[in-house]
Amino acid sequence: MPLPYLSERCPILIDAHCHTNCSDGSLTIEERIAMIRRFGYQAATITDHDFVSPEMVRRARQAAAEMPYIPAAEFSACYRKQTVHVLGYFIDESSPVLQEHIRRAQDTDREITAQLLHVLQKRGAHFEMDDLRSSSLHTFYSLQLVKRAAAELFENDPARTLNAFMEIQHDLGILYADYAPWQVQDIIDLIHAAHGIAVLAHPGGENDAVMRKLDFFLHDQAAIRQYVAWGLDGIETRCPVHSPPEIQFYEELAAGFQLLTTAGSDCHGDDDYLGAALMGKFTDLFQDGYERIYNRWKEVYP
Repeated sequence: MPLPYLSERCPILIDAHCHTNCSDGSLTIEERIAMIRRFGYQAATITDHDFVSPEMVRRARQAAAEMPYIPAAEFSACYRKQTVHVLGYFIDESSPVLQEHIRRAQDTDREITAQLLHVLQKRGAHFEMDDLRSSSLHTFYSLQLVKRAAAELFENDPARTLNAFMEIQHDLGILYADYAPWQVQDIIDLIHAAHGIAVLAHPGGENDAVMRKLDFFLHDQAAIRQYVAWGLDGIETRCPVHSPPEIQFYEELAAGFQLLTTAGSDCHGDDDYLGAALMGKFTDLFQDGYERIYNRWKEVYP
């Protein structure tokens, strides 16, 4: 696909990390694209958790109209029994191997969520599994359970909700990494098999309480070196959970390993539980963000 170098739109600004209600966001596909347009970005992407489909991309492209659109997703994995997220850009949404992984990921997520829901129903929850499906494409993602429980049982208090879920998971012998037991190498290989490029999402967040509570892996140089050996293409260096020293650290690592650097708000939309939308408020974006991703993709797949 040609890069749309439109004279009035160079460089091309993109928020390279955002979600819809096809995973854990609060916006439909069309509402997300409308928000992207409203804040003046010149390109669009949607990076839902462990989900992308031909219908999703068709609707997103139709809503994006003249804006270039990157088919993408954020894949969950684990490293040393801790959680890692990897963004895949320019993936082939029709790839059979990709769609088989998505099916398995959703099945695993549903199995664990059913266990959690059973406990919550004993504590007074009045919803069923079918109530958690997305209005966009009838997809399913576990954090919709968390948000529904937060509203019904915990007055949308993030601390109370998270503590309750951590307690239930502990009692059931479930780790957060169990939601996605695939290794980082497997996910990088999956993204490459779908003709995309693999970018490590929010590798830091040392001072972010939720990241630490959920046991996300805090990446050091050794871990990045290992991922590079597995074929990692880039690092999301700029994101809301990174402190200025972390941004500098990961950008220096990216330069040393000759990796792509990306930036994104990780926006989920305005949400009573997750809070206000970060798109448009997170401004530490690369002005040539679209070109960075596109040009790296073309380097890998000339």
